[in-house]
Amino acid sequence: VLATVLALIVGIPASYALARYSVRGRNFIKSFFLSPTVIPGIVVGYTLFQYIVIKLGLPVFQGLLMGHFLISLPYIIRVVGSSMEQLDYSMEEVAWTLGCTRLRAFIQIVLPNVSSGIFAAFMLAFVNSFNNVPVSMFLSGPGVTMLPTSLLSYMEYN
Repeated sequence: VLATVLALIVGIPASYALARYSVRGRNFIKSFFLSPTVIPGIVVGYTLFQYIVIKLGLPVFQGLLMGHFLISLPYIIRVVGSSMEQLDYSMEEVAWTLGCTRLRAFIQIVLPNVSSGIFAAFMLAFVNSFNNVPVSMFLSGPGVTMLPTSLLSYMEYN
């Protein structure tokens, strides 16, 4: 849940920027954010284990958090981004002309209008992160047991 919330915090502004502003290389950036979804989970888990836990020496919890964050972020950016692309920005522009700051207009106008997309993205990212057993298996260490790996071992031995 914590990794999905952190991915929401990063993914909502990223999807807003990708939907609202036209920058050079926008399609490449979208493809880059979607790349973890096409890579098999076992490759992601092993690579993250080698880099985060062994090379950087981070604690196991931070490695798990980073792994599930990277799994959740593409789904959040894609779903929230598609909600924001369908949003009519005229209300936001009216708020700007009436003296509202960009941040306040984003919080009071954009976020409530895409709240269903944010909720759908949260649920999709959480379920996908929960279902990704290889990342949990590779990144969990001694004394750290994730629920998906516990369920898998319970199904194997009972």
